[in-house]
Amino acid sequence: MKAPDSPMDLQKFLPQLVKEGILAKNGCASVKIGKSIWITPKKADLNTIGKKAKTALLEIPLEENQIFPKDIPDEAIQHLSLYLARPEFTVIFHSTQENVMTCSMAGETVRPYLDDMAQIVGPNAKVVPNASDEKGLKKIVSAIGRRNAVYLQNAGALCAHKSLDDAHAVCMVLEKASKAFVESRILGGGKPVPWLEAEAIRFVYQRKYSKQAEKNRG
Repeated sequence: MKAPDSPMDLQKFLPQLVKEGILAKNGCASVKIGKSIWITPKKADLNTIGKKAKTALLEIPLEENQIFPKDIPDEAIQHLSLYLARPEFTVIFHSTQENVMTCSMAGETVRPYLDDMAQIVGPNAKVVPNASDEKGLKKIVSAIGRRNAVYLQNAGALCAHKSLDDAHAVCMVLEKASKAFVESRILGGGKPVPWLEAEAIRFVYQRKYSKQAEKNRG
């Protein structure tokens, strides 16, 4: 899937993300286009702005050490840090799905009980403080590492990828993986995919994905 080339690509997608429970009605999402980040306004009704014919997203430069206007959401600094650390990211959703929220509150690293988590999210997903200071941002960047999602303590998760569809898939898979993790804790009996196997699954998937992406570009 190709990266978004207009903020309207994200804006039109917002109502669906709210309907599916991925984003809260006043949640946060962003896209990176060129040297700019386009992000949802602070406490905006995403259903409302998703129906507008003109861009309602706010533009900020892809630069460190900047002061944001008041209408820029608090999460913007987290998005900026991830975009700078992982140049391949072009889309970030702040997922507040039910089971994602539960795992973010539990504070325990989630390991994959299903292969698709290892493929699409990573060999695990870590929980870090929901911080915006320099130390906290470094923890967020370190925790996501080569993964595509990181839980924020008591606040859901940041899910990121190269396109809207891919980021959407990360959210859906993380919610399913979170549900499996929660139920395994309640009911018992679940066994996560071994670490080396999860890494191998991830590696094979990424190689296959890269080849497919190259084919699509051609």
